[in-house]
Amino acid sequence: MTLKFRIMEKIELNKSFSNERFSALLKSDLTVNKGNYIKLAIATLGVFAALAFMISFNAVMSINSLKEVTELTGRSFEETITERRISYGSMYLGLSSWILGIGLTVLGSLTFSNFSSKMKRISALMIPASRIEKFMLRLLVYLVCGTILLVLGLLLGFGICQIAFGAWVPTFNSVFEFFDIEYSGYIATSIILLALLGNSIYALGSSLWPKLSWIKTWVILMVIQWVGALVTMILAATHINWKDFFSFLFNFNRDNAWILFWSIIAILALLNISCWTFAWHRFRNTQIIQRFMTK
Repeated sequence: MTLKFRIMEKIELNKSFSNERFSALLKSDLTVNKGNYIKLAIATLGVFAALAFMISFNAVMSINSLKEVTELTGRSFEETITERRISYGSMYLGLSSWILGIGLTVLGSLTFSNFSSKMKRISALMIPASRIEKFMLRLLVYLVCGTILLVLGLLLGFGICQIAFGAWVPTFNSVFEFFDIEYSGYIATSIILLALLGNSIYALGSSLWPKLSWIKTWVILMVIQWVGALVTMILAATHINWKDFFSFLFNFNRDNAWILFWSIIAILALLNISCWTFAWHRFRNTQIIQRFMTK
């Protein structure tokens, strides 16, 4: 077998995708990293459980003191206890949603952590599988399974709150109906895509600088935000009539607002796809030793 044939064979291997080879790669990864994945799962579920226990403790203490409160105010006991359940349930929903968003960025920063050192890159690149299979493995573990794990953690915490004090959390539709807001499906979809965008951005950062990825990506995002805020203040100080410039945004009403929502969803989806596309391009071209990744 000539050297040229071996090189061509390797090139073709890196362009192909085999279900059998991917299954073997997945089994191998689970065998090697099972301990790390278990620790990550326990830590994730533990954060949601700890939050639920803290909120449940305060909720139970508050509900147990309702008898004195209702006697002093003359309010209905059932009305007051329902308000407390809604209040503490909504508190859990808000804090757990924030944790879920942060968790997605952390998982994104871990996506290509197997390239953080020379030894890890050697181990990752020498595995008998194509680049697309290795990339799909990272996406499956940290995006798909990671998101499912975070959702399970959120549900676990809500289950604890439900058992402890009968937490009641309003649904998207009930909240939007209460505030007379239409297009709840569009808004919910936009929120989900925005949360996934955090994962996509940090995954892209992980492909660019695998070591200390979360910190480096966060710093760069902060710089971009500060520059954006500075540019906005400078533009706001000009004499441009911004209302006329963005007049198309003020012409939407309840009948055609779906155009705006679809535009937002399309932009968020495009940003997610772009981040993963650039991450794949970087992953595909990563070598054992190259600029900025020599250690």
